[in-house]
Amino acid sequence: IAPTPADSSPDGRVIASADTQYQHVRVVETDSGRRLLVLNEGVAVHSVWERGAWLTGGYWVGPLVLAGLVAGAPHPKRVAILGAAAGTTARAFTHFYPETHVDAVELDGELEQIGARWFGLETGPRLDYVHADARPFIRSSTDTYDLILVDAYRQPYIPFYLTTREFFGELRARLSPGGVVVINVGHTPGSSELERVITRSARTAFDHVVTDEFDDTNVEVVASRAPLAAANLVAARAQLPQALQPLAGDVATRIRPSQVGTRIFTDDRAPVEWLVDGSLLDFATSGDHLG
Repeated sequence: IAPTPADSSPDGRVIASADTQYQHVRVVETDSGRRLLVLNEGVAVHSVWERGAWLTGGYWVGPLVLAGLVAGAPHPKRVAILGAAAGTTARAFTHFYPETHVDAVELDGELEQIGARWFGLETGPRLDYVHADARPFIRSSTDTYDLILVDAYRQPYIPFYLTTREFFGELRARLSPGGVVVINVGHTPGSSELERVITRSARTAFDHVVTDEFDDTNVEVVASRAPLAAANLVAARAQLPQALQPLAGDVATRIRPSQVGTRIFTDDRAPVEWLVDGSLLDFATSGDHLG
């Protein structure tokens, strides 16, 4: 990835850029030294780095405590991140949980080099960076995970095959009995249709589904075979690393029942692009503005 100091971004200065096999990549550095990974049109930030910090804010940190929604299971021993980008969440898991092993799965393997150069990503015995597509990885894996984070996007779309009944069945097969699946769901403000579809599809494989409502453009849908409750997370706070205890309290206040639709997406029919395009059109014609 080549430094391009002359470039600029609304959020800071572009310090590096590259065209990988899959996308255009920019590393943006703000005046405070915070680094952002921006892909293609820059609709969203995909990774964040701050010197000496692992709690970067944003939707990257909630998954660090969401396993605690299951009673007695605050410390995930094995984690898979599907859509790891430059490794923000993967780094945080290995920092706060010394016994946790993370498989950071990313289709665009060049993001590993970018993560190592600009985002503090260090692979090792407890962090494997796997160059693979998310669903083939899950299908071929023989490991069992306590937490699986699904965060694979080509903005503004989540790949359709990561929203289907069949995919959630495959996730269930790789999940420990008390484990959780966390799906990052980006949407336009006021639009819940994608959450509704993903929740309904997830419930074909999981009895319990709740939502961490992070902000008006991101929710994290949490699914498990075991009961999920904010009270469990509150009760588990004292067992968490001290730095994560305030986060657990904040996340617990955001947990709500997921909105459930009537449609179930399948491998044969999962019109994610149509649904997202419709929500974008509705938002654009409403006169509102993102940001």
